[in-house]
Amino acid sequence: MRKIVSVLRKLLPNFSRLRSLRTKLILSFMVLSLIPLILLAILSYYTYLEILQQNVRNYTETVINRVERNLQIYLSDLGRILDLRNDYYILQFLKLSLIDDIEGNQKYTYRLWENLNNIKKYKTDLREVAITNLKGVKIGCYGVSQVDLTQNELFQILANRTPQDDAIAFYGPHEDWLGGKVFSVGCAIYGDYDNFLGIMSIDVELDLLARICRDIRLGKSGYVTIVDQNGQIIFHPQEDLVGKSVGLLLGNPVGESWRSGYYTHGNRVIMGKPLTPANWSIVGISDRAELVSEMTKVARISFALIGGSIITVVLVVLLLAGYLTKPLKELQSSMRAAAEDLNTFVAVRTDDEIGQLGRTFNQMLTQIRQLMRQSVQEQKKLRQIEMRALQEQIKPHFIYNTLEVIIGLLETDQNEDVIKMVEALGAFFRISLSQGEELIRIKEEVEHVRNYLYIQRFRHGDKYDYRIEVDEGITQYKTLKLLLQPLVENAIYHGVRSSARNDGLIMIRGYAVEGTICFEVIDNGPGIPKDQVAAINDCLQGGKPLNQGKGGFGLRNVHERIVLAFGKGYGLWLSSEPGKGTKVVLRLPLIKGESIAESSHDRV
Repeated sequence: MRKIVSVLRKLLPNFSRLRSLRTKLILSFMVLSLIPLILLAILSYYTYLEILQQNVRNYTETVINRVERNLQIYLSDLGRILDLRNDYYILQFLKLSLIDDIEGNQKYTYRLWENLNNIKKYKTDLREVAITNLKGVKIGCYGVSQVDLTQNELFQILANRTPQDDAIAFYGPHEDWLGGKVFSVGCAIYGDYDNFLGIMSIDVELDLLARICRDIRLGKSGYVTIVDQNGQIIFHPQEDLVGKSVGLLLGNPVGESWRSGYYTHGNRVIMGKPLTPANWSIVGISDRAELVSEMTKVARISFALIGGSIITVVLVVLLLAGYLTKPLKELQSSMRAAAEDLNTFVAVRTDDEIGQLGRTFNQMLTQIRQLMRQSVQEQKKLRQIEMRALQEQIKPHFIYNTLEVIIGLLETDQNEDVIKMVEALGAFFRISLSQGEELIRIKEEVEHVRNYLYIQRFRHGDKYDYRIEVDEGITQYKTLKLLLQPLVENAIYHGVRSSARNDGLIMIRGYAVEGTICFEVIDNGPGIPKDQVAAINDCLQGGKPLNQGKGGFGLRNVHERIVLAFGKGYGLWLSSEPGKGTKVVLRLPLIKGESIAESSHDRV
């Protein structure tokens, strides 16, 4: 490095002694052009290699996510089937089994056998659906049989759980009584006093995994495989590898790091992702040689183009240097005068590039003068544009989950609830759009948040309740739209939903006080520490920005919209104590106008 610096120190004085501007231009352009092109040739190779590797990684991750999503959907369907374990006939069968009421059980046995067979027809991959009681009596699609509970792994797993641990249990892969390869899922069945009565289990054909993953390819030779909790392969495109250790594919990896993450081993590019709650892993394996082969072709083309560019640059520099040097000084003197006086006009005497540069410079001066005149007008519009931009950041993002709820209601024929949900959703978005108006009536804003709370509470169940108390006297005044919804959203997700209790309450109050309108959004959630409350309020007043992942983004966005529209005398203030909930106070002016511009004249 020192040698390079010393060489440059020797060359620079000699370069400055050159009297020919043309020579200086030629040397300068060649040095400034050749060095970046050479560096570009090197950097472009590694940059493209990195991009290609990232694309391979992203594609592999997308494929694995799609496989995981398909499996999760299937497992969710199994979960809904297992929810039938609390059916009246099943519970009566198990209760009568405890007291050895054989005669009473006979009238339930056929009904259960019929119901289980109907459930089995729900999906073609189901091999068996069965109920097993504490005495080892198993009634399934193939009749009634006696099983050894000590050898039934799924039964032992569920029997050792508590009633609070009501998750689905998995066991397998294993062979069923017909010799077929299956994996089993099941749930415990409890009585009225949380006493364990038995289990409901489903055997699923292992061929399900082949139907989901068989046609998936990563490149020309890559593939997806599925591994169980013991590191045994339960699906592979080559059937002879099923049942063998995953170490044959991954080079005997150490530990469980291969179950998640992205790494390379030899000529293989490997990405793993766990599949919960089955405790399996989805592993994508690609051939690194395909990546190298693709990179070699790109490198040849890139170096050829860069080599051609170097030759072209040298020739162009030699040709243009002579044309540029002669009129440059004349143009330079004219530009120096223009730098002191924007009303200066550069005289153009040539039609070549320098002449075009002179004309362009004149146009630039004209545009600068015009822009200076426009600057004052644009500053007036900037405030309104910034407010609209902030408003556009608040978008209803729960439509997907709401539609999922509607689909679930349709599947269970709850048509009345579907109608109410669709009406609430339509009203929600109708008010959100409000025909592009900046201001809406407080009545519409309250109705908007009421529809939002109705939809959210329907989705979340009885986790919380809400009350809205807004004085009728303020409902005809105007307000910015979409102010309350972000505050209520924070109260839900950072307040009542994060509480371990199921008695959450969100209170919305609206009233007029001292010539202003105040809204309060109160929740009885876990509250916020004092230091964090102070940090949020400081951020709202223009202090240090918060981490957006902590819920401060919505509050700051609403506050900035209010300040931009009505000034610093209005906005938000937060108060909270741990264990006592949180209150957000929103302060607005009394407005009757139809737009922000009119509001300053129409405030009461």
